[in-house]
Amino acid sequence: MTGKSLIDLSAEKSLIDSGPKIEGSIYLMRHGHTVLDVDKRSDGFLDFPLSDKGRLGVIDAQQYLKTVPLDCIYCADLKRTTETAHIVKSGTMSDPDLDKNDDARTWNLGVFAGTAKKVSKPKVEELMANPSSRPMGGESYAEFCARFVPWFKKMAAEVLKSGKPVLYVGSGSNMRLIAQYLTGDMDNLDLDEGGLAVLHYVGGQWHIEIIIGEDDNGDQVS
Repeated sequence: MTGKSLIDLSAEKSLIDSGPKIEGSIYLMRHGHTVLDVDKRSDGFLDFPLSDKGRLGVIDAQQYLKTVPLDCIYCADLKRTTETAHIVKSGTMSDPDLDKNDDARTWNLGVFAGTAKKVSKPKVEELMANPSSRPMGGESYAEFCARFVPWFKKMAAEVLKSGKPVLYVGSGSNMRLIAQYLTGDMDNLDLDEGGLAVLHYVGGQWHIEIIIGEDDNGDQVS
């Protein structure tokens, strides 16, 4: 897999190399496969650990990050995100802190968790089109945004204050919401399981670059 930029890679590299310095970097990683991901089903709040395929699938990102001087690894307090974070942390040279947080979790889709993505996708799109609607046993899209975006903004502000790079390990819905919040287009950060991207703050705005993997199947459920 090859890395690519979502805002014209050559232009961004020129900007970073010769323009204003990078003021902050947030690496973004989607957790590895679980048994549900292998079967193309939504995890949601179902708390499964990584599968063997999932553990192997995060090694490329772990190797890429091993010499990055990460100050902290942030993750949701779910088995799949925590295990992914521990695998990355175990091989890094900087021995970053590990910070688990409820607000960093994926979208709680309630009854749709565990269903096949091709079946639940229209339902999820309907929920996004009606953000105040809540699935049985879950949270509305508006509630998900109100929970996750403030947490992400606070984390990003701390990165800019310290100037130290960090890693966030989340799910597909988290990545798409970050892209929607930063760029207005959720498809700008559609990573496959084990995928890795980076946000660089340069010249007063965040720039997105995909490093490893992109999800091309159009699924909207993590």
